[in-house]
Amino acid sequence: MSSKSANTKSSSGESSGYQERSNDSYYEPYGGWPGFMHSHGLKPYDLDDVEEGKAIIQAFKDVDRADFEEQKAQKTQGK
Repeated sequence: MSSKSANTKSSSGESSGYQERSNDSYYEPYGGWPGFMHSHGLKPYDLDDVEEGKAIIQAFKDVDRADFEEQKAQKTQGK
């Protein structure tokens, strides 16, 4: 599974500096995709569970992005 490039530009045209992590970087601590799935009570051979696993990864990515934006905002407010 590949990740999308998330070094996006804001509406003002400047780069946000955010680099989205690869899916593999989320699976690695679990020993790979099957371990990730099993750790979340999902079956890697069940297509509905696979979709749920993908949704979990996307939720992790959304939280990481929100954390990055929050930290960035705090740094700019502190200047």
